[in-house]
Formats: sequence, C-alpha cells, structure tokens
Amino acid sequence: MIKKKTRIVAGIMSGTSLDGIDCVIMQIRRKNNSIEWKLLTHVHKKFPVKLAGALRRNSDPSTSRIDEINDLNQALSYHYTDAVKRARSKSGKKIDLIGCHGQTMYHRPAKERKFGKRFGATLQIGDPSTLAVLTGIPVIGNFRSADIALGGQGAPLVPYADYVLFRDMKKSRLLINIGGIANFTFLPRNPNPSRVIAFDTGPGNMVVDALMQKYFDKNFDKNGVTARRGTVNEALFMKLVQHPYLQRKPPKSTGREEFGDLFLKKLKKYIPDNCTKEDIIATVSEFTAWSIFYSYSQFIPGKKGADEVIVSGGGAKNNYMMDALSEYFEPADVITSGDAGLPVEAKEAACFAVLANETIDNRPGNLPSVTGASKRIPLGVLSMP
Repeated sequence: MIKKKTRIVAGIMSGTSLDGIDCVIMQIRRKNNSIEWKLLTHVHKKFPVKLAGALRRNSDPSTSRIDEINDLNQALSYHYTDAVKRARSKSGKKIDLIGCHGQTMYHRPAKERKFGKRFGATLQIGDPSTLAVLTGIPVIGNFRSADIALGGQGAPLVPYADYVLFRDMKKSRLLINIGGIANFTFLPRNPNPSRVIAFDTGPGNMVVDALMQKYFDKNFDKNGVTARRGTVNEALFMKLVQHPYLQRKPPKSTGREEFGDLFLKKLKKYIPDNCTKEDIIATVSEFTAWSIFYSYSQFIPGKKGADEVIVSGGGAKNNYMMDALSEYFEPADVITSGDAGLPVEAKEAACFAVLANETIDNRPGNLPSVTGASKRIPLGVLSMP
C-alpha cells in the first residue's frame, strides 16, 4: 500500500452536530506535490437516538462518566465499521486505507499547568485499532494530538485538505464549513501552505439544532423554514455578537465547551419577552452567518474580497443561512461544495481521507499558520488489522 501511487481511501467523520457518521471512498493519486482525486461514493449513517444522547451527555464534564466513555469508545468503532462496509459494498472497491477523525469528547488545546506539567489536550473516541481489526483495513486515527504537542490548537485540520483539493491559480476562495461548529479556510490565488488562513468562527448548527429540539421537537431547521417565519430580534442579536470568542485572535478553535449547554443557559437569560420561538431561531441563524462574515472581515489581512465562497456541512442545506451569507459576501459567488464536486455532507470525511493518504506518504498534514504549531508534521497514528 505504501508503494502505491494510486490508493482507494475511506474517510470517516462524525462531528459536533451528533447527527451521525459520514463515510466516503475516494480514489487518490499522487502527482508530484499535488494529488488527483475522485469521489467514488458517500454514505451517511444516522446515530441511534441513545448513542447520540450518550455522546452529548458525556461531552459535558458535569454529566460525563468514565465507564460510559469507555463503552462509547468501542461502540463507535462498531458503528464506523458498519459505515465502511456499507460504503465498500456501494462502491464495489477494495479499500487500501481508512482515515477516521473519531468523535471529539473534549478539546482543551491551550497549555495549562496540570499534574506538574504544562500541556494542551484533546480526546477523540472511536478506537482506531478496533476499527482496523473489524474491517481488516489499516486505519489512521488520532489526528489532533501531535499538533497540540507542538503547541498548536490541533484544529482545524481540514484546511490542509482544503488547500490540496481546492486551491486555484486564478481564484481566491473562502471555504466555509457549517457543521455543529462553523469554520473557514481562506485560500489566496495560487497559495503556498504558509499563506493559508483558517480557524473556527463560532457556532454553526449547534445552537440552532438545540433550540429546534427544545421549542419544536425537531432535530434541525430543515431548509431554514422556521428561521424564515421569524424576525431577527435586535436586542438578542446584540447580546450574541458580544461573545468573547469572536474577539479572540487566530489561531483558535472551539466546540461544545463554549457553545454547548452552558451557552444555551446564558442565552435563555437574554431572550426578550416579545421574542417568539421563530424569532429566536431566526436570530441565532443570523448570528451564525454574521459571525462567519465578521471573522472574515476582522482577521483576513489585506483582503480584496474572495472571488468564490464555497459552503459545505449541514448549514449548506439551510436556505436562510445561505441567503444571509450571499448578502454578507456580495458580490462574491456563494456556492456549495456540491457545485465544486464534493457533496456538502461528504466534504469533511473526504478531507480525512486526504489527510490519511498524506500520512502514509510521510507528508505533513497540519498548517502551523492555521493551528499555531511550531512546525509541520505528519498527523495521526497507524493501527494495523
């Protein structure tokens, strides 16, 4: 496999939205310092309700249990295996390698003094060794730890794959992913890796999804219909835009620690009496789009405006958010990653297929300009079947 110039690689991603597992199978061919790629298939496997609930509960330190985390670490490997087998059956291809991000349970990249040492830490579960044994395929997992050990944020890691897959000689591109958390990658025209800028901008679908569950007993705002029925409440909006994360300079990353249950409890105090449930959904949806544009306008130096904005993740299916982004980024073309060849749900899984392929070629997969690490390094740990 290591000697192959062309490999069939599976990529697995389950994100902070906790909606399920995305698995892609890609054909990747090394061509000098770039790659040629083709998406062969994509499958989505929903999380069982009890599994999603247990993951949500155990990503909160106040409700987590070590015995449940231990069980979830194994259970996820079995569910990842199901997704790989379904994708393999659909594609009819023999898979050479799997890249699996795992499920983030806690992410604390900032160095703090603990137990006599200063370090950052992150925890992704879904045991790669178990996945390798169950599928019979080598697995690269645990992508974030090496970057954190080098003083980086360990996130976002997708930007290097964005650079590999989407850089363009003539167009500057902004690649936005709206999953549970929103992030973007800015690629100048004909960039080298040191010129790539990327970071988490704040909440993506996480807050909207939680409020849709609370007020409407729905998992998400399908097509942004509920947001369209409401009106942005200015008083609530002005409270949201004061969140301190938005002012923090990159490199930076975030997750449920800042925009999970604790954030929702604080948000509840700021909701005016005259604010309808639909108004609340409209306001937090607008906040997601605004925070992405604000981050771009504040932290992309010397920008003249991206030529093209490419959106992926579940938020790309939310027409309210897409229309808001189109207004904020006008006159740039705002399209989805599907228009560029990768289905919106598949892009992040595809990125971890690319990162796994880079690791097998002993090529660095992080970008210090993005994560803040002291140097570039191949990412992840190889588990053999």
